[in-house]
Amino acid sequence: MRDIKEFLGELKQIVVRRAKATSSVDTIAFVSEIAERLEEDPVFGEFVPVEYLGTGSRARQLKVHGFTELDEVDGTIGLVVGKWLDDDEPVTLTTAEVNRLSSWLENFLREAIELRLNERIAEANAAYELACQLIDYQSKISRIRLHIFSNQTLSTSFKDEKFGEIAGIPLERHIWDLRRLKAIYESSREREAVEIELTSFGSEGIPCIEAARTEELRSFLCVLDGTLLANLFERYGSRLLEGNVRSFLGMKGGVNKGIRATIQDSPALFFAYNNGIAATATDVTIQQVDGRPVLTHLVDFQIVNGGQTTASILSARKKDRLSLSGVTVQMKLTEVNREGAHELIPRIAQFANTQNKVAVADFFANHPFHRKIEEISRRLQVPAKAGARIQSKWFYERSRGQFQNERLYLTKAKKDAFDLEYPPEQVINKTDLAKYDSTWGEKPQWVSLGAQKNFTKFADQFSSKTANASESEHWGSISPSYGDAYYKRIVAIAILWKQAELVVSSGRGDWYKGDYRPQIVAYSLSLLFHLLRQKGNEFDLGSVWTKQGVDSTIENCIRALAIVVQDILLNPPSGITNVGEWSKKEACWETVKQSAAWNVESIGRWSIDKDDFRQEKAAARSQGAQDDGIAVQKAVFDLTITGYWKALLAWPKCAQLLDLPDRQLLTKASTVQGFTRINIEKNWRKLLEIKQLCTDEGFRNV
Repeated sequence: MRDIKEFLGELKQIVVRRAKATSSVDTIAFVSEIAERLEEDPVFGEFVPVEYLGTGSRARQLKVHGFTELDEVDGTIGLVVGKWLDDDEPVTLTTAEVNRLSSWLENFLREAIELRLNERIAEANAAYELACQLIDYQSKISRIRLHIFSNQTLSTSFKDEKFGEIAGIPLERHIWDLRRLKAIYESSREREAVEIELTSFGSEGIPCIEAARTEELRSFLCVLDGTLLANLFERYGSRLLEGNVRSFLGMKGGVNKGIRATIQDSPALFFAYNNGIAATATDVTIQQVDGRPVLTHLVDFQIVNGGQTTASILSARKKDRLSLSGVTVQMKLTEVNREGAHELIPRIAQFANTQNKVAVADFFANHPFHRKIEEISRRLQVPAKAGARIQSKWFYERSRGQFQNERLYLTKAKKDAFDLEYPPEQVINKTDLAKYDSTWGEKPQWVSLGAQKNFTKFADQFSSKTANASESEHWGSISPSYGDAYYKRIVAIAILWKQAELVVSSGRGDWYKGDYRPQIVAYSLSLLFHLLRQKGNEFDLGSVWTKQGVDSTIENCIRALAIVVQDILLNPPSGITNVGEWSKKEACWETVKQSAAWNVESIGRWSIDKDDFRQEKAAARSQGAQDDGIAVQKAVFDLTITGYWKALLAWPKCAQLLDLPDRQLLTKASTVQGFTRINIEKNWRKLLEIKQLCTDEGFRNV
């Protein structure tokens, strides 16, 4: 669709805009941009930026631009280094250059693990945290990934050799060159699919029988050899775990003792004792081996239930030195087409997880909250500015890379119009939103946990806490609070956050030591909100939305608070040396709250009385409830116009699934005249519940 030069030009513009917005050099902006795009790919993970350049023993150069924290499920950790060239034409990334970039990361690893580099790095530098983790978690690390980011095209003569190890820990290298980045950006998927050729693992394949088939999917019942499952997980790790299951498991930790005992004492009974795993793939190859069907090739293999079983089997072999001979695992494998995978896989995962209840919030990509916020962002214009001919909007990314994906495919004229409507600096993704919400809620310690862990905590509020309310009923009860006013508040906090980043960065060389900017910003803004509330006020986010900015009064306030916050973060109490870990603790936030004295009156008109704020919030909720009712009514009416309800009535299973009152309601909705007689919101919502029920039971209106 697009040539590599055109994509390079696009990427340059993205990086230049990011560098300007974050007051960083192009290389750092490039690394941050790519890391953000890859964050939900299990081969990558949660990124922590680092700027470190140093010299080790024997004059070895050390360089690192960031790292991905230890994956609690598969024991992997990653180091990142970037290479950015400001060229208009694609330049070849040679084998020599790849090896040079790799050596910087390897040197850092050796110095950190073998020569205690942490004792020679200032604690204010995030590289200190990385060096400490490499030592502290050495026994837990199963594999170290070296990530090389470059806007060059990898030489066609490059041959990636199997990497060695450091301190007994195997290394693997991932090169994200211009071609690979182009494929990532032009794909609607959020990660690269894993392709598995089972013969390369010394297996003839996985015995299977086809159990079910529809137009959208095929399901197989399989018998999976325990050694093969362990080999697959050892090689690919969390890349095999559906993203939400991965997050869920990461918070559990530990190995199932029952699984270990069965492997040790009764391996032949493992199949009978264990519930097995559920998995999906977007393509499977089946061959006949000795007269029986076996799976020999899998594309985008994802374990959606049974991640704990999988991790425990590998742990039993690796850590407990147990033989997996005789261990077999039952597997339900569902092949879904690529087009429907994004919608189907999370739903399969949700319904497959019955052993351990996984909240709907853990399967959050398609939650109605996101769809609602996305809809608001596409219609809500920012207040008009003097001299501006076009009112812009803030773009909400419901899925990773959505903004760039929508923009990449446009002609130049349409792209220019898109940029005027949705300026690149006015983009909020779902983990950004969670970060802003937690900051407003005075939870900077949550923000400091990292984007994904904070998001999981944020998402918990959307899950029903009682058996008396279903997930949809719970969402219906809280939805009015998440309307236009809520989104304006989030945008206002985004504006404050970006301004605070600039304030902190401008202090480099003066008071700012150069690291932990996200933590400093989160704590400073939370502290601002907290101190105002102590005095019976609230920060006037409405004014920030109206003006789409703040003045020097707020900048000076943020600077004063940030200086206090940085001092507390960089000087943890006795017994704690890791600044990053200190910032994640409740005790850190308590210390910050207790140590700051500040004159609320100094920000003048930027604060409002708490009672006035409550009245505004109540009015916004009332308006939100009204807007929700209109949206539900419109959704039902649209289905009337398209003939959906009439088709559903004619469906043979309709009479079996629905009782008489529901069918009577359906009859009314099937005509425009009948629809006008449905004037209760409860009935509109009931119709949408009927639609979901019948969809789950297989109804398709074609």
